[in-house]
Amino acid sequence: MLDPQRPYAFLNEREPIRQGCGTKGIVDVATVFLTASRCPIGCSMCDLHRNTLSHPSQPGAIPTQIRYAQQRLERASWIKLYNSGNFFDPSSIPPQDYATIGQLCAGYDRVIIENHPRFGSHRHDRFRQHVTGKLEVAVGLETVQPRMLQRLGKQMSRDDFDRYANALHADGIDLRVFLIVGAPQLSVKESMRWARLSIRHALHAGARHISLIPARAGHGWNGTANSLPRIELEHLVDLYAASLDDVRSEACLSVDLWEIAGEALSEPRRRLLERFESAILEQDANLL
Repeated sequence: MLDPQRPYAFLNEREPIRQGCGTKGIVDVATVFLTASRCPIGCSMCDLHRNTLSHPSQPGAIPTQIRYAQQRLERASWIKLYNSGNFFDPSSIPPQDYATIGQLCAGYDRVIIENHPRFGSHRHDRFRQHVTGKLEVAVGLETVQPRMLQRLGKQMSRDDFDRYANALHADGIDLRVFLIVGAPQLSVKESMRWARLSIRHALHAGARHISLIPARAGHGWNGTANSLPRIELEHLVDLYAASLDDVRSEACLSVDLWEIAGEALSEPRRRLLERFESAILEQDANLL
């Protein structure tokens, strides 16, 4: 049972950052998973609807959730406000809460939210006016494989993504990109190839941070989840090592390892996972 006055999860984490002149660093992040209304897009692979409400978020509820998490989290330089949907969907984050949310985020150097290009082009600037730190928008491009992008039900083309990325850049807003590794009826080899092509596209679009997410059954992929390739830890390590050369000093590249970290791994694979986590944090494939 979800409580509309409480975030469904929150945690402190660390992530890499690229600073000026190619130097690298590590930043502390407070991540809050907000309980908000369900995303209307309905992507076939997404399982985040499990943590959403069947009704619109009520004014004042989102700031209450943020305060609740902040009182329990350690201090951090950045904050992520993820609502399992679209920040600029007024049913999810009421616009009348923007000012209060901005006040709650006043102590952070960067505020990271998530959104779909279809939502709230005129609301970005309205929210940014209340944010003292740098605003960053995370977008689920998922893949540049045209047919797969359509099958996902993203209601977005690559051109739509590119136009949105350009608009964010023009407004001085940073871009973070989520990419899926693997899709039904693709081999592991093809999954790796499309992931690398998608990374390059995200870089070309000006992404500051690219996050790779191994495909999971999620919402069922329209009944084709049983044909997903099995993406192993070793595949992700190879993909990361090869892709980090593409990224160079332009962006940070990370991999979502939560599910793999929860598996029963042999001792050698557990050590590989630990090295992989360090390599991601340091943005250094030599640690592998």
